[in-house]
Amino acid sequence: MNDIEPIVNTLLSAQIDHPIRVGIDGFCASGKTTLADALATTLRRSGRSVIRVSADDFQNPPEIRWQLGAKSAEGFCRFQIDFDTLESKLLEPLGPGGNRKYRSTWFDVRQSRPNISEEFTADSSDILLLDGLFLHNPQIRNYFDFTVFVSADYETCVRRALERNQEGMISLSDLEQLYRLKYIPGYMLYVNETNPEEHTSFIVRT
Repeated sequence: MNDIEPIVNTLLSAQIDHPIRVGIDGFCASGKTTLADALATTLRRSGRSVIRVSADDFQNPPEIRWQLGAKSAEGFCRFQIDFDTLESKLLEPLGPGGNRKYRSTWFDVRQSRPNISEEFTADSSDILLLDGLFLHNPQIRNYFDFTVFVSADYETCVRRALERNQEGMISLSDLEQLYRLKYIPGYMLYVNETNPEEHTSFIVRT
C-alpha cells in the first residue's frame, strides 16, 4: 500500500474547529479497512484521538437492501448503505454547528438485526476515520472534510475476497458469482455516476 505520510500530515496540520471527518471509500476488498487502521495507528501515535467507524455497521436491513432482488447490482449501488442514518447520527453531529454526539454502529448485517451503539461525545480535536462503500454518494460526500479513494482493480479484489472468504460463504464459487453478477457491476454503476476520483482528496492505489 502507498505511503500514508501525506494523508497523515494533512490531517495533523488541518485547522478545523470540529472533529475532522475523513471518508475512506473503495470497492469490496480494495484495502479500505487496512488503510483506515494504518492511519488510525499513526495518528494515535502522534497524540490524536481517533474515532474508527465502518459503514458496514450502517447497512440497511434486507427488506430495504434487497428491494430490487438479493442479487441486484443496481440495488447494491442504491440501497446497501443507510445514508440517512450515517448523515444524521454520525457525520452531521460531528460537523460545524453539530453537538458532537454520535453513534458508531446502527445495524449488524451478519446477524440481520439492529445494533445501535451508545451515544458518544467527541472532542473537537478528534479525527473520524470512516471506511466504507459508496462514500462519495452525493447525499453525504459534502459532509467529509477529506476523503480517500482506495483504488484496486476488480480482479485483485475478487482474488482477495476469495482468499479470505469475505462473505463467510460455504461455496467460493457462489462468492465469486456474487462479485461478478452483483458487486462489480453495482460498483461500476456507482463509479460511473459519481466519478469519485474527481472528488476525492487523496487516491491510494493498492
